[in-house]
Amino acid sequence: MEKNIANLLKAIAHPIRIKIVRIIFEHHSLSVSSIHTLLNIDQPIISLHLGLLRKQGIIIAEKRGKNSYYSIVNRSIMQVIEIISNDFYSN
Repeated sequence: MEKNIANLLKAIAHPIRIKIVRIIFEHHSLSVSSIHTLLNIDQPIISLHLGLLRKQGIIIAEKRGKNSYYSIVNRSIMQVIEIISNDFYSN
């Protein structure tokens, strides 16, 4: 169990991945091109980070036509991010 928690925290332990999770959380489901537009980050970089988040089971992809749309598997991941963010900024 501890290893799973550590892997989850590693998966979100990057500023770009935190931004991606937050933006998907806010919009419920987004394509790579939408994430690119909203965050102004190159698509290959976004794809790399989406792959890592998918591998850890944080997000899932749903194919709609030619595009994949990403959504959060367990929305409580945002609670983890917010708790860590609040604790970091309060100190």
